[in-house]
Amino acid sequence: GFGAAGVEIIRNNLAKGESKGGLVLNTQGTTVQCIFLFCDIRQFTDATESLQEEVFVFTNKIASVIHSICNSYGGSANKNVGDAFLMSWLLSDEKSEGGATRRRSSFGARNSRGPNRLTRSQIKADSALLAVIKISIALYYDKFFLEDMTETKRGRLMKKISNRMGPVVQMGFGLHCGKAVQGAIGTQRKLDATYVSDAVEFAEFLESSTKKFKVNMLMSDAFEDLLSPQVQRRCRKVDQILILEDDMDPDDPDLVEIAEKVDLYTYDMDIDELWRHRARTRAAALRFGGSFDAGTTHSSPDFPRNSDSQRASGSIRPTSLNATNTIRSRRDIFGGKKGSGGAGASDGQAAGSTPPAATRPTGRRRTSLLIGRSKQNAAPANLTGSIMGLGNDAMMPSDGIEYGLNERGVPINMPDLTLPSGRSRYTLSSWNSEDMRIIRKRYSEGLFFPQFNAALQAYYTRDWDRAGETFAIILDRFEDGPSRYFLNQIKAHDGIPPRKFI
Repeated sequence: GFGAAGVEIIRNNLAKGESKGGLVLNTQGTTVQCIFLFCDIRQFTDATESLQEEVFVFTNKIASVIHSICNSYGGSANKNVGDAFLMSWLLSDEKSEGGATRRRSSFGARNSRGPNRLTRSQIKADSALLAVIKISIALYYDKFFLEDMTETKRGRLMKKISNRMGPVVQMGFGLHCGKAVQGAIGTQRKLDATYVSDAVEFAEFLESSTKKFKVNMLMSDAFEDLLSPQVQRRCRKVDQILILEDDMDPDDPDLVEIAEKVDLYTYDMDIDELWRHRARTRAAALRFGGSFDAGTTHSSPDFPRNSDSQRASGSIRPTSLNATNTIRSRRDIFGGKKGSGGAGASDGQAAGSTPPAATRPTGRRRTSLLIGRSKQNAAPANLTGSIMGLGNDAMMPSDGIEYGLNERGVPINMPDLTLPSGRSRYTLSSWNSEDMRIIRKRYSEGLFFPQFNAALQAYYTRDWDRAGETFAIILDRFEDGPSRYFLNQIKAHDGIPPRKFI
């Protein structure tokens, strides 16, 4: 299709009745408020080298998963940029929803209404986050992404990633919301319908920052502000960055007071545990002579097959003053050009530091609160399943078919992946399903969130001895990307906050 922005442009041209010979390109764009999801395929270079001309088959398979799931939850495709995809959710005017509003930053607002009555914006934000979670689970269906490749190319790819844990397709996600100008860029010979906005670039920045924190997704406080309270408490604050204008001095002692702060959040999920749980359930059923009913252990509803039950220009220049190198943005998202280069998070979570080192030619800068130099450190054909697991009516046979994990931690036998073709009705009960409980178990049990919050607070109050000890306690239990990042920062400075630490 033409994407979300393209549909609106064509609709406007038809409404005006002026374009008998083609589209009218001399009109101004339209300002809209959107949620933006930026997705990027990890190690895409390896896939390109291994698959060569078949890389398009591979990429289009991934696109079909992202587009169908996001569309199921009310999102629209906007851009496909090689190894990246831009999705959007158009937000209605906040004034039309009524109710008081509360702003944490100029990036977004949240409506204040009854605890169980969600606004349209809250439903769309919750749905966008849920779409990311379901995409993350769908990526484990290796068979879906590999089955249309030739045996030779598939063998090359598997050899290339043989030392990497996890599924064949791995991605990072950035969620942000803000204003954008939608319009057409180009001529009658080549036309791109797109969004021009700092918000789009910030969503890309968030996705790139997931590599630093080793998390699947990052979301801005603007997006987190839109979530329903029931979902907000499941998100963990992992960082805080400053938005610097070009005329701001990084050495200004009043920088914290004059620069805009943006909190970064993640939704913690252990997708691997979903498959480990299934393997254990399968083994237990066979050990006691029973059958393995996947539907009883994964109660999330399948996607409806045919249901429609629910219906600023400029650029941003992120920078890190404690990094040794400056790297230009990897791509121009609009022109398609490559550049060089948890149930239960408590309120009042502390802020963090240090965005990835990157810069853009003009515009605003993002910097961390840590200012100084640091060291850089084959399935049966008759089995089908939804992306949240097997269908409720599916039974895993107990006649010798193994449901264990391979050396990469991915199930050896998987049901066929069934993608949604219609809209999914959003309900808050989606967050309480058995599958959601399983992927959150590691984080929701014990003292993980209180410990992380205490460590982060100690980190920013310059109590690095206590912060380091608490981050280490967390890491003794299991690997956590944000905890590892901050502990490495402490070690890089020998446990002493630098002079310019804010």
